[in-house]
Amino acid sequence: MAKCKFCGQGVRSGPVFHPACWEQTVNKLASEFCDEYCKFPFEMDYEALVDKCEQCPMVRLKELGCNEA
Repeated sequence: MAKCKFCGQGVRSGPVFHPACWEQTVNKLASEFCDEYCKFPFEMDYEALVDKCEQCPMVRLKELGCNEA
């Protein structure tokens, strides 16, 4: 049985991580990235920023771990 790359517990099939572990890890990294490196919060109003965030590669990365089609 494969082990989750994040928490080390067994994973029966599919990706070699639990979707919840993936989401937790990516949310933590995305938060750090957005807070420390993203320039857009200083350049846009809230509505424009929300639109820009929806197009962010970090959002797409997070969605890679989802089992939903």
